[in-house]
Amino acid sequence: MKHTLASMTGRLRPRTLAGQTILVVAASLFAVQLIGFSVYYVTQRNQWITVAAAPGVIRILEALDTRESQQARQRFRGPRSLTLSDTPPPQTGENSPEIALRAAELFRSAGLNPLAVRATISRLERDPNRPEARRLLPPRREGRQPRLQVQLSVQIQPHRWVTVYTRAAPVAQPIFRQIVVQSLFLYGIVLIPLVWFTRRLAAPLRALTNATARVGTPEAAPPVPEVGPDDVRRLAASFNQMQDRIRSMLEEKDHMLGAIGHDLRTPLTALRVRVETAAEGADRERMIATIDEMRKMLDDILSLARAGRDREPPQRVDLASLIDATLDDFEDLGVPVVRSEMARTIIIAHPRAVRRALTNLIENAVKYGDRAHVALRVEKGRAIVSVADDGPGIPEDRIEEMFMPFTRMEGSRSRDTGGTGLGLAIVRAIASAEAGSLQLRNRPQGGLIAEFSLPVAPAAI
Repeated sequence: MKHTLASMTGRLRPRTLAGQTILVVAASLFAVQLIGFSVYYVTQRNQWITVAAAPGVIRILEALDTRESQQARQRFRGPRSLTLSDTPPPQTGENSPEIALRAAELFRSAGLNPLAVRATISRLERDPNRPEARRLLPPRREGRQPRLQVQLSVQIQPHRWVTVYTRAAPVAQPIFRQIVVQSLFLYGIVLIPLVWFTRRLAAPLRALTNATARVGTPEAAPPVPEVGPDDVRRLAASFNQMQDRIRSMLEEKDHMLGAIGHDLRTPLTALRVRVETAAEGADRERMIATIDEMRKMLDDILSLARAGRDREPPQRVDLASLIDATLDDFEDLGVPVVRSEMARTIIIAHPRAVRRALTNLIENAVKYGDRAHVALRVEKGRAIVSVADDGPGIPEDRIEEMFMPFTRMEGSRSRDTGGTGLGLAIVRAIASAEAGSLQLRNRPQGGLIAEFSLPVAPAAI
């Protein structure tokens, strides 16, 4: 349950800079609104308590100031909105200690110290049998909030209570409507410009991210537009300068590798020619094998160093046909390979590099697992070539290590037991240059499976 909630929270949480900025600002606005309206509601509530208590207090004070006059006696005998009694009057509604406390404070501020103060609140209902209720409650208009009746009872002397009935509106009913309107207004004023600004700020960052992913690839990356705030412009300018330096270094590396390859192949070829003229024997065969091993090692090293630097443009290639052609070459040499049915799958890649990667994977499967089982499937827009073998597999803790150059399962350097240790490193470098990936895993039934995936080309228009 906790894992499910955590995963749902992770999916709902925005991951971009713009989204997280907007979320933080929106949450801050909500907190400020909540605090502000809490204070506003408390203030309104206190004001309403004063407004509800004040009319009754004023009427009682006026009546007490003129209590000896004929006008006072008529007031007490007249309408039942203000009455005198010897005992506490019955309560007609819900007890309200807040109004009673505020009324007591108002009495004391006026110089009267009552023995007791009681207050109740009830909704005014029209009762045809109560003429004083008809006088107190005017005809109700359609859509108006129901009025409240406040009963304020004050004990001014022992066995002497004064009770007054007044009306009050419900406590600040439009507050919630004001909260909604003001919140929408505030969010519109703040968040709309913020969305525009964060999108404007994130646009050059997205361009920089896309360009960074293409640094060092054959097609390279165009210069990042130097737009936006000064900090972002300086970042884009620094990236463009860095990319120029990297491009220059890669070009120098290619020139150097080409020269090294030419300079080393020439003496190797001369050695091979001289060895061919030597007398036949075990020494001659060992020298030829050593020269061939040096040539193969040189080719592997140059292939690894040049991976992703193919100067030819990528092409639309039928991966299934390319796999079939590669397997045909192995079958012609008598290498045990097993192929599955492969549907036509179009990719955009460098055919020579992809074929080199397939060749390395098949050679490894045959060398360490006796035979290679090759299949092709398409999942979620990616073409996945799987090359499985029947060998012993690789310990789980060494799978990642196998991608490192010159790493082999056994420590000897003999090509009879494993080659140079560059095969998987070359395949992984080719996969990275072609926007693909390489994964190794042990098969449940035994052996190792290598999955070489490449993006499927979009349908041609």
